[in-house]
Amino acid sequence: MSARWAPRTCFAALVAAAALSAPVHAQDRLRDSAADSIDFSEAPFREDRTVLPPPPKEENLIRFAAGPMRGSFKYFVDGASLTVGGDGVVRYTLVVRSDAGATNVTYEGIRCTTRERRIYAYGRADGAWTEPRGVEWKSIGGPANDEYIFVLYDDFFCPGRTGIRDAAEGLAALKRGGHPRASGDTSFRSTPLGR
Repeated sequence: MSARWAPRTCFAALVAAAALSAPVHAQDRLRDSAADSIDFSEAPFREDRTVLPPPPKEENLIRFAAGPMRGSFKYFVDGASLTVGGDGVVRYTLVVRSDAGATNVTYEGIRCTTRERRIYAYGRADGAWTEPRGVEWKSIGGPANDEYIFVLYDDFFCPGRTGIRDAAEGLAALKRGGHPRASGDTSFRSTPLGR
C-alpha cells in the first residue's frame, strides 16, 4: 500500500469504528434514562385499615350522571362517607337506585395511581354491612365496561389520574357535576343533577 493511501485508509477505519460503537452508546443512554425514570425509593402499597361508615342518609346523597347508557338507574355518593386516606385511596358509599325502586348500596375504594377499584362491603336493608369474601383490587375498565365507576374515577375522584387531595375537593366536584381537571366526554353531565 502506498503512503498516500494510508491516511485515507486510517480515516475510513476510524469512521467505521465510530459508526459501529455509536448505537451501543445510544442504547446505553436509553437504558440509563429508562432506569432513571423508575422510582426505586417508592415503598410498596400499604393499605390503611378500613372502617365502615354509618349507613347512608337521604340528605347526604349527591347524585351524579353515570353516563349515557345508565338511563334507568340513578347513582349517588353519600357525601358524609367520602374520605381520602393516608394511603391515597378515595373511599365512599355508592347508592344505586332503579326506576322500580330497588336500591343497591356498596362501600368502595378507588386507587387513582393504578386505576383500580375495591368493594369493601355491601349494605343491607337494616343498615348493617356485609363484607364480601376475597376482597381484592380490580382494574377499572373503560366507559363501555365499567361506566359509572369509570365516571367516578375519571370525572370526579382521579382527574388526569391524579387523586383528589381531600373529601372537600371530591364533594365540590360532585356538586359541580365534574372536576375541572376531568378529561373525559362531559357532554352528558354538563350540569349538576337533582334527586
